[in-house]
Amino acid sequence: MRRNKHQHNFNDFSDQEKEKLKTVRQELTQAQKKEPERLWEHLQAFNDGVMAIIITIIVLEIQPAIHEVHYEQFIANIIVFLITFFVVADFWYDLHLAFSYYIFKPTKTIAILDFFFLADLSLLPVMTKWIMAESSTFAVANFGTVFLIAKILEYLIQYFGAKKTAKYSQIMNIIISRSFIRKVAVTLFLNVILIVLSLFIPRIAMILYLVIPVTSFLFPVKRNKIV
Repeated sequence: MRRNKHQHNFNDFSDQEKEKLKTVRQELTQAQKKEPERLWEHLQAFNDGVMAIIITIIVLEIQPAIHEVHYEQFIANIIVFLITFFVVADFWYDLHLAFSYYIFKPTKTIAILDFFFLADLSLLPVMTKWIMAESSTFAVANFGTVFLIAKILEYLIQYFGAKKTAKYSQIMNIIISRSFIRKVAVTLFLNVILIVLSLFIPRIAMILYLVIPVTSFLFPVKRNKIV
């Protein structure tokens, strides 16, 4: 069989070229081993940056009270901003715990889920602006839908991260799976109630959306566990 003139046999290279090729291969192997650790650092930095931008965009939506008649709306906008601020801060804190306790070498799956999570969370400024402009039932319901999707994606990130860390323990995998199903079921139940409530009493629903992250900050003990 005739060999293609563009193909080269390894033995055709000089000793110096072989040594260079060997060095390149070793560097590539080392880079591949370190890739999950670099991804861990970059994902955390990316999360911090995107969430900081989200908060900044939301606060810029608050219109100053130029006249006294606008002061009531100004206070209402600040309250809406604080609700969204604590919601985003709570998501940040949850991810911080996940990456600190059991997501040490994130996979591509975790990275993709994280991107979808941030993409969904980036819609909160739009939803917040909508509520500031018109505190309608439809606006609050859409806010709740974005919140619910972000919560489910957060649980998926935690689930796949914990499964990878405990992949050699069958008992831990069972516990993690059951915990994931339980958390998703409870979250779906509570958020469906809030979304339905927002269709009738939107202001009460928004206050309850503030209660969720504040409660999480006040009682963080159980959140330090993988499950």
